[in-house]
Amino acid sequence: MAPVTDKGPRDVAIWDLPTRLFHWALVAFVACNLFFISPRGGLHTLLHFIAGFAIAGLLLFRLTWGFIGSPRSRFADFLRPWQAVKNYVGRLVRFDPPHSIGHNPLGGWMVAVLLACLTGIVATGLFATGRRAAGPFAHLLAPAQSHQVGEVHQLISNLLIGLVALHVAGVLVDWLLTRDNLVMAMITGRKRLSPANAANEAALVPFSRAIVTGVLALLLFVTLILITNFGNP
Repeated sequence: MAPVTDKGPRDVAIWDLPTRLFHWALVAFVACNLFFISPRGGLHTLLHFIAGFAIAGLLLFRLTWGFIGSPRSRFADFLRPWQAVKNYVGRLVRFDPPHSIGHNPLGGWMVAVLLACLTGIVATGLFATGRRAAGPFAHLLAPAQSHQVGEVHQLISNLLIGLVALHVAGVLVDWLLTRDNLVMAMITGRKRLSPANAANEAALVPFSRAIVTGVLALLLFVTLILITNFGNP
């Protein structure tokens, strides 16, 4: 614990670099597959699959990093009990939400829901069949079953669009009511804290801790590419 050396607020590192790289890479790949690239055959299918496999690798990284990453990146920090969520919502509806150093109680559970939804999309995509594309494990199911999985894949994707919109709205509301610029904090990794909070903030873990997890995520990405027949209609 660092001593309090001044009376004014100061910038403190909250989000480590691996968490920030994960966040913005996930934003890019999810945006591509949700809004720009669909498996319509040819290059579109190739890019859709590669982006999906990249998301699979990112999810593996984040699920691991949620246990071994820096304090504010861990699930134990932002998956708060129901009473904390209830208290936060009570203040939110009065337009007086408290400042949060990491994720607020409601936002933390939104992160969990988004990760679960993305995991469902990736899992169904691996077994799904459409008119112009088939996942690498679609051959393990009967054609009718893999087609049904493809419909579930599309259904969860549509659900994700709504969740993303809700997430963005939540970030904007928090920004307006608390003046915490969460977008900039996820870019710089830093937030402005009071001397007492700054003194109590734990240090970030070293970047080297992310290397092994990153390599495993990369291996998953490469393996999925190698076993996929991109020409399979």
